[in-house]
Amino acid sequence: MGRSGRMDVIEGSGNFSPSGETSLTIGNFDGVHLGHRELLRRTVAHARDLRLQAVTLTFTPHPVRLFTPRARFYEITSMGEKASRMEELGIDVLVVDPFTGAIGGMGPEEFARTVVHERLRARFVTVGYDFTFGRNRTGSPGMLRRIGSELGFEVDVVPPLLRGGAIVSSSRIRELLLSGRVREAEELLCRPYAVSGWVIPGAARGRKLGFPTANVEFVQELLPLPGVYVIDAAVGGVVRRGVANVGFNPTFGENPLGVEAHILDFTGDLYGQEMTVRFRDRIRDERKFKSVEELVRQIGKDVGYARSARLATHPETNDAASGGRREDGGR
Repeated sequence: MGRSGRMDVIEGSGNFSPSGETSLTIGNFDGVHLGHRELLRRTVAHARDLRLQAVTLTFTPHPVRLFTPRARFYEITSMGEKASRMEELGIDVLVVDPFTGAIGGMGPEEFARTVVHERLRARFVTVGYDFTFGRNRTGSPGMLRRIGSELGFEVDVVPPLLRGGAIVSSSRIRELLLSGRVREAEELLCRPYAVSGWVIPGAARGRKLGFPTANVEFVQELLPLPGVYVIDAAVGGVVRRGVANVGFNPTFGENPLGVEAHILDFTGDLYGQEMTVRFRDRIRDERKFKSVEELVRQIGKDVGYARSARLATHPETNDAASGGRREDGGR
């Protein structure tokens, strides 16, 4: 079965009625990073070779929230962004199961038989080397392969993907972002990490200093380490280079954590518009300045750094492909 039209999103595996056998992959796919992309690529390849539907099964909420509810845990991507990335990569159907109640309580054998075999009608199942399933995460790729041989589906186990001598994982990407290493996170994500939100009124200090800023009411859980960053700001289909401060603006007293973006060579009004801030490079730590004049001089240096920054491009997220355009020449 070839790809036709948009990807379908099904809430609950019990609500999925496949037209035939499927090529299936299972996981949380937080970040849809390089390792996940290999799982999805193989799933789509098996589907196209055998004329099957390419299906992804994922879960909400993230199981970590149930296993360790008191742990500090930040998801890299929303379910909507996961769906967009999977559709771009050729998945035909995304099935989202609630990781509570019946699904979370199934043993490995029951999960494989009921969900994988009966509901999703898997012919091929592609999983990662560290895949676990079933109650208390007691199922392994080896167990799934054994069960599959009995039920009639094959299991493709993808080995770990290494970059920089370490395994590509969602946990590693979270650690990179929380330490401000956005360039390294971008390499593993195949795109810049980004937050989005509406531009809301602020204290208007930036305009008085000669560097007007947009205050972004972000909705994401995860922000990079406080500091100053080179960004690409996307508003209304147009992408422009800029500088953003993530932090508390300590020069002006105590303030809540925020994201303020200064867009280079732009003087328009952005209030009430939705902005996506893509973090491209870290310039420096946030710090408290002794005077406003010292702050202005440093912002000028930050802007100069942003203008000259040479940054990677990504075919999957280039602005022409996403229907947007750049107004800075793509520096």
